[in-house]
Amino acid sequence: MNEQTRPPAELKGRLMAAAAREPSTPPGSWGRRLAVTIAGGALWLAVMLMVKGFRHDWGELPPAPWSLTVAALVLSAAVATVVALRRGPAMVGAGVGALSPVVWGLPLALVVLVSVVDPCGPSTEQASEGGHLADAAGCMALTVLAALPLLGLGLLLLRGLTLSRPAVIGGALGLAAATWAHAVVRMHCPIGGADHALLGHLLPALPLMAVGAWAAWALDRRLMRLRTR
Repeated sequence: MNEQTRPPAELKGRLMAAAAREPSTPPGSWGRRLAVTIAGGALWLAVMLMVKGFRHDWGELPPAPWSLTVAALVLSAAVATVVALRRGPAMVGAGVGALSPVVWGLPLALVVLVSVVDPCGPSTEQASEGGHLADAAGCMALTVLAALPLLGLGLLLLRGLTLSRPAVIGGALGLAAATWAHAVVRMHCPIGGADHALLGHLLPALPLMAVGAWAAWALDRRLMRLRTR
């Protein structure tokens, strides 16, 4: 059996340049997809803030920990989103080398942040005795439900453009959606404690990453079957 070898860098460069000149989406469709995705994300944010709002004790929270938490969540969500969507209409964006550190590194960084920083104020509620799991389950369910529309928007935008490593790209989309939802839900949740933040707010990233990976892979297989008929 012949050993598989990597293509020369020059050939790979020519192929990538050709792909960039010949987008895989019809002219204008990428712009329309992007516009729909941005509009959908803005609508999602407006609805979430209108329905959930901010914590009632916002002004009583210590500014430094709360600012650090929100900034880290927003930055992590933005990085995951940009890396997952960089492929663009020509599928020549971030490869698995850039995707994998984001998919595995960002959750670890957020776990460290949540474990060290806990923005609590005088009126911050603590999980009731014996009710840690119930309180966390409520926030977990809310985070997952809030993230699903964002995951759907990401999959819609990249429809037909995930021929390379679709599962890893889907995992990055799931992480991005979960982190955006976590940021909004965290601004609403009045319950303190690192254990609640880990179970109720960070843990939902795992099922959403799994759903995103499966959905991207399944959509890719379906499109491949349709194209080969």
